[in-house]
Amino acid sequence: MGFFLRLAATPFSLDMVSNYKYVVHAHSHVALLGWVYLGLSSFIVYFFVSESKVKKHYSKIFWATQACLIGMLMAFPIQGYALVSITFSTLFLLVSYVFFGFILKHTTPEFKSRKSFLLIKHALFYMVLSSIGPWALGPVMATLGNESVWYKLAIYFYLHFQYNAWFVLAFMGLLVFILEKTQFIIETKSFSKFIFLFHIGIIGTFFLSTLWATSHWTVYLLSNLGSLSLWLGFFYLWKSVKKSFDPFYEALIPQSKFILKFLVFVFILKLTMQTLSGIPFFAELAAANLDVVIGYLHWFFLGFVSLFLLFLASYLKWIRLSKFSLSLYLIAFISTEFLIFYRAGIINFQWDYLPNLNTYLAMASCLFSVAVITILGQTLLIRKNQNQLTSKTG
Repeated sequence: MGFFLRLAATPFSLDMVSNYKYVVHAHSHVALLGWVYLGLSSFIVYFFVSESKVKKHYSKIFWATQACLIGMLMAFPIQGYALVSITFSTLFLLVSYVFFGFILKHTTPEFKSRKSFLLIKHALFYMVLSSIGPWALGPVMATLGNESVWYKLAIYFYLHFQYNAWFVLAFMGLLVFILEKTQFIIETKSFSKFIFLFHIGIIGTFFLSTLWATSHWTVYLLSNLGSLSLWLGFFYLWKSVKKSFDPFYEALIPQSKFILKFLVFVFILKLTMQTLSGIPFFAELAAANLDVVIGYLHWFFLGFVSLFLLFLASYLKWIRLSKFSLSLYLIAFISTEFLIFYRAGIINFQWDYLPNLNTYLAMASCLFSVAVITILGQTLLIRKNQNQLTSKTG
């Protein structure tokens, strides 16, 4: 869908996008909920819940989630935000609440005292908290309309606590769980400081999403205090896990080491961009140019979130992540980010116009699809060969 959206802005449009805005809604919902949520929830269940509980209870939640996702995937491109799509979106929220309760109830008892589970609990709390945004959309639209400031703030509230809190804490929790399996002790004092500072930072940095609506000095103060808290918090997180992380890192294969280094680079730059948006000059740039916001969101989602999911799936041998498919993915990521930010620079800084920029952007986006299809194909081929080998030896 992302490729066809980009292609629609070129002379080579195949008329696959009948309503651009509707397909954007489908694209964003399937990316966040069909890919990221499904990936994270799968890892959480795999790590923290016994197989017997999965078969008895989780399978129902899983298939209910799939039904909601397929409903949104079919409804949004046709009608946008309307009765059917809103119904499936609402059902998805309810199923996600059930998932939260399932994890709290059925996590293996020995894991409940671990620091990794504490991170997962906090992550899922923010997932639930973020849903206040979608619940608020209906009343806001009915009373103030979808052009209201409050309508946009409700969406930004949802997005902020989704990708800055739920996604980040879930990834940290999964990584800490792996470190805990190496029998190394995580330093408690620094870890507790991280938890405290992270909560302060997440609440404070939400106000970065409101700077387009108001430029009052108190909003800038809260935003920047939030950013400072996050930087300090992640410093203490690294301090708490460093002793455990070093032997884990050294045992990884070279490709996994490279991916982790790349993830750290992307995340630090993401935090830097987020911090800069608390400065009036950069806040005004972001508010005035949608490409800046899109570039920032794709930088985090494609460069960190998606790559982290691929890293974990590869680490657990769920997928086959070859050098070829990884290279394709990274080329697609780097080239699309360059072109998006360059297009923003044409407007903001009067950079030279690049002919056929949108066509190049569509071509680079196509590489994401090729990379994912390659990963899927190689994974299925390996599993097929393994099954054949097992059947022969059996």
